[in-house]
Amino acid sequence: MTKDYVTVFVIIPVKRLDNAKSRLSSLLTDDERKCFCLKMLEDVLGTVKSTERPHETVVVSKDPIVSKIAKNFDAAYLEERKAGLNKTVSEAVDWCVERGAASVLVLPADVPLVAPTDLNRIFTFGEKVSMVICPSRNGKGTNALLLTPPNVSPTFYGPHSFQRHIKEAKKLKISFHRYRSSRIALDIDTVKDLTYFISLKAKETSAYKVLEKIKVTNKLKIH
Repeated sequence: MTKDYVTVFVIIPVKRLDNAKSRLSSLLTDDERKCFCLKMLEDVLGTVKSTERPHETVVVSKDPIVSKIAKNFDAAYLEERKAGLNKTVSEAVDWCVERGAASVLVLPADVPLVAPTDLNRIFTFGEKVSMVICPSRNGKGTNALLLTPPNVSPTFYGPHSFQRHIKEAKKLKISFHRYRSSRIALDIDTVKDLTYFISLKAKETSAYKVLEKIKVTNKLKIH
């Protein structure tokens, strides 16, 4: 792949691993939560790397260990300099634009079930509209956001971001498409999310394998 043919950049923001996924602390120790987060990141990076569409991937974080994982998947690493997810994404978008990005896909690091099919469909929809947006399971969050061009709209991550992004698209009069995927919709933040993920028995994922290894299924009495 030569850079001349790369117009899509995938941005994966990763929070610091200190006290990561604190809402899972009733089930997982600090070290177990860190390990689980890294395994989810590996699942996401592996899926992104296997997509058919030529692309570049950039992982944005403050955590040194994340940079090593990014390198293992041939992804660039951008050190987070600004606090807050929206500022972090904005900084990453600027970085991508400087390198010739025509589109950017913002993808969270905690959606281990995301599949190449999902990403290829998002990219295809993105050829026709300026924004492709994927909601979370509760319909309130944004679990994937493709912008063409990259700065066509600011981002509004936080409470009710899905509706806020759509509201902004309507305000700016840009075309958008809602893409719904049960795989992308599942971001794992709570014990309820984790329980549902385990019930799916996604044994092909690194995230599931590490949960099996530390016997979380026994704690939740899932068989």
